[in-house]
Amino acid sequence: MLQVESVHKQFSTKVLFDSASAHLRPHSRVGLVGPNGTGKTTLFRMILGEESPDDGTIRKRPRLRIGYLPQELETITGKTALDAAHRDLYPEHEAKRILSGLGFSEADFARPVENLSGGYRMRVALAHLLLSNPDVLMLDEPTNHLDKPTQRWFEEFLLNSKLTLLVISHDTAFLDRIATHIWELRDKRIQEFRGNYTKFRELRAERDAQLHAAANRQAKEVARVQQFVDRFRYQANKARQVQSRIKQLEKVKLIELQRDAKRVKFKFPLPSTSGRHVLDLAGVAKQYGEKVVYSGLDFSVERGQRIALVGENGAGKSTLLKMLAGVLPPDKGTRTVGHGVSLHYFAQHQAETLNPEHTILESLGEVSSTVETNFLRGLAGAFLFSGPDQKKPIKALSGGERNRVALARMLVEPANTLLLDEPTNHLDPASVDVLTDALTEFPGTIIFISHDPTFLTRISTRIVEIEEGKARNFFGDYEYYLWKKAQEFESIKETSDELTGAKGNQGKSAGPTKAMASQSQPKPSAGDRRDLNKTQARLEKQVARAETDIAAHEGRIKERDQILADPALYKDFAKWNGLHQEQESWKKELERLTARWESLSAELSEVKQKLEALA
Repeated sequence: MLQVESVHKQFSTKVLFDSASAHLRPHSRVGLVGPNGTGKTTLFRMILGEESPDDGTIRKRPRLRIGYLPQELETITGKTALDAAHRDLYPEHEAKRILSGLGFSEADFARPVENLSGGYRMRVALAHLLLSNPDVLMLDEPTNHLDKPTQRWFEEFLLNSKLTLLVISHDTAFLDRIATHIWELRDKRIQEFRGNYTKFRELRAERDAQLHAAANRQAKEVARVQQFVDRFRYQANKARQVQSRIKQLEKVKLIELQRDAKRVKFKFPLPSTSGRHVLDLAGVAKQYGEKVVYSGLDFSVERGQRIALVGENGAGKSTLLKMLAGVLPPDKGTRTVGHGVSLHYFAQHQAETLNPEHTILESLGEVSSTVETNFLRGLAGAFLFSGPDQKKPIKALSGGERNRVALARMLVEPANTLLLDEPTNHLDPASVDVLTDALTEFPGTIIFISHDPTFLTRISTRIVEIEEGKARNFFGDYEYYLWKKAQEFESIKETSDELTGAKGNQGKSAGPTKAMASQSQPKPSAGDRRDLNKTQARLEKQVARAETDIAAHEGRIKERDQILADPALYKDFAKWNGLHQEQESWKKELERLTARWESLSAELSEVKQKLEALA
């Protein structure tokens, strides 16, 4: 389908490709990997015809249709999600089916694209690509803004499709699940490996080990021959043998060992300490047009916490972070900043605000007029920009390199509170490790959004789950959050065998609850113990029944999620929509059951406290 043949490409003095070759075969799913700045996006541009090789050719099958999802999406204004998706390519009904498969409701079809979250804008662009029915689909960091449910659907869609894929991604788990081949940009060449990312690492390690062994054998042989030459160079009776060995050395093509980029470590500048209370939102509300994101949210942050905001795309994570940062005013409610708090806010598209004509050093120097150049050079070096690279203009950098510059600008002047929206997007694994190490040692407060599970696990000490305008706290790291969520589901699931009996009693529990709520609550005495014990037993049964009902609904919703994730279903929009609407009614009932369970649990806790007081 597509052949890269002996391509050479360089910008100024930097050579990106030298005699690079590769072959993209039909129905293969290729992951394109390599450190930031090695030429991944440049290779895409050459394939698309936006750049030309200095030497060599890129051959394409005649009339090859290529669909391209770029790293930075084009800005679309004045169009609804539906209009932007089909753009006169196909009938409107076809576009609705694709958008529905990507998680859009009918109400979302009419929403302006500029009001959508980054993840949903990406889905609109992806829908447009799928409607164009390309032979080759080229994706540049497609999972950066996807929540986990959507990413799982997206992976299933790719696996079930017949599309030929060429994907730039630093999400190694994503590449493990979808890739059939890996192209690694290394030493100005394209090295091809069969298998997913894990298999690629194994094969690369084996190849490197073999290369090192061959290089060591060659070095020993060269040293042995050179030793002979040095020893007998001036002996006439050995002249012929010496000349023969000198010619032998001249013909040797030394094996070059590829040196991986060195691991650089940096630390955030030590900031002044803030007060205990860092940020506080009280009764905040925010909506975009008809969409209400928050109606009365309370949210507080204390010194030293590392808070991860998690939840589905469009839930309001970035909106909350912007309100905390003070760059987005709430419609109502108050924001309070604690004593001695200094803030740095890293937006989801922070790199887009950089002046493209400025060099890396000039961009860092814009932040402060008092910082010395040597400090800026050291800071640039910490973010893997060394020597002449520090004078490269921003416009010549890759997306990952621009993100590194944007992150580095945050370190020019210290702050004790960092608010970060997807800071690892477009960063290669080595750069993510460097940033993660630095944030782990940072002594201040961090509030961040990320879809990277490893980054979440290493950084967070508190998880806040955003769902339907509410913030649910989990005071622990990301692994604790996952364990807690799994435990909640499993503990409810264990009682699902009582479902049949529970359904018959579902409506009978409201009476005692209301009766108890209406009773006056005098101070309990010893004579009340029997009544309290009976009430406790009754409430425990009601809580168990509520948990059973919740388990049934959660199980039903989870099964329906799997059914709705089947790409074949999207061919019949009426059927899909009917199943989807039924699932929405289940979700509303689940909300009611959960609220009832919380009420019963609170009453049960109160009864237990009264019994403890009598003990």
